[in-house]
Amino acid sequence: MRVNVTGLRNKLHWTFSLEEGDGIYSENVTMTASKFFTMLPKGVTIDQVHPDHLALITLLVCHPFVNSSLTIPWKVSLRFSESCRLITKYDVLLLDEFVEPYNPTENSRPALAFSGGADSTASLLVMPKNTLSVFMDRPLKKSASIYNKSAAYATIKHAMESGYDVQTLECDVEYMRKPLGFPTDLVPSIPILSLAASHNIDSIAFGTVMESAYRIGHEKSRDYKTSSHYRFWGRMFEAAGIPLYLPVAGVSEVGTSIIVSNSTFSDYTRSCIRGKWPNSCGNCWKCFRKNMIDARLNENIIDDVYLQAGLKIPEVKKKMDSFPVSHENVLAWALKNASGKVVDVVMNRLEGSTRDLEFLKCYYQPSIDLLPKKYREVTKDNLEKYLPRMDSKHFNSITEHIMTEWLSSDEAIQAKLVFDKFMNSLS
Repeated sequence: MRVNVTGLRNKLHWTFSLEEGDGIYSENVTMTASKFFTMLPKGVTIDQVHPDHLALITLLVCHPFVNSSLTIPWKVSLRFSESCRLITKYDVLLLDEFVEPYNPTENSRPALAFSGGADSTASLLVMPKNTLSVFMDRPLKKSASIYNKSAAYATIKHAMESGYDVQTLECDVEYMRKPLGFPTDLVPSIPILSLAASHNIDSIAFGTVMESAYRIGHEKSRDYKTSSHYRFWGRMFEAAGIPLYLPVAGVSEVGTSIIVSNSTFSDYTRSCIRGKWPNSCGNCWKCFRKNMIDARLNENIIDDVYLQAGLKIPEVKKKMDSFPVSHENVLAWALKNASGKVVDVVMNRLEGSTRDLEFLKCYYQPSIDLLPKKYREVTKDNLEKYLPRMDSKHFNSITEHIMTEWLSSDEAIQAKLVFDKFMNSLS
């Protein structure tokens, strides 16, 4: 694969030339377009974008789809080039001449890939107040996407009115692959990478929560610090001079909901990306999950009527068919004090129903070590305005918990059969 990027005023145009074997990630996920664009802030041109950042954007977009080699035909820094040499999936072909690496200057600040959802907003609330939030504004094409940006715009408006610095920049990268979506999970940082040098950015933050970073609520949790994801992308962002900053990696979805609900963003933040503001769609997996978290936090009753209606939603049915259910820890926590026949059917098939999950309302303090040193203290102080520290006795539940034995138990298998029979009755 070969990449080329050109700039026209404040717009970057990317073109990829595929070679034999390129473009296939899996049977169901393929690279179906060869071009995308991303906008720059007014007054910024391609000459002000560091070459390492252009190269990192390239990797974020095409990494899953490169077969044997990727040609980047512009000079990068020796530091970034050496990091690329460690990629084993394919060869990165670079020029033998180098530029100076990107190093932010005095008075630099962090940037946040801001989505407007609860996790992203919680990140903003625990980061320094001078954080630059950048919303990747995805152009909508009829019949291609059901994404609705009205909720994100409402959150952005409130953030700006509250004194936060927010930029909105268009980028149509999600149309590069089929099915529609981001090629890699850190793609929302593309607009930040494009402006990092001109805006003196020293790190890039994401609203990555504990369920994603440490994979709690999945069959096997992990120590994110030693994960292949962090070792690869953490290294590449570090080499580009803008290390990863994951302020809520040690916070569950329960915790991010607590943070947002105790802030001025409470009435302006919604994780649903389909409903038209101020309403959520009420018909997606996020609505089903996040609404139950909020219900328990507000001491509202989650009854059989609500639960049964939610289980009829096609997307929820698909998610609940998994074994284990994704984010099942959050569902088990939300349903802990609920009662009813349907509640029992759902709870019995969740491994989290067998454990005390109140630690999800705390933050995992070892996650602070993942942050840039410059921002560890301020992030920790801000987190503790909203959440208590987690008791160390729960630390193994974050990095070492395994559900495999429970999933293969007679109890779990029988509970899944009962659940499946119940779901068939709904159909």
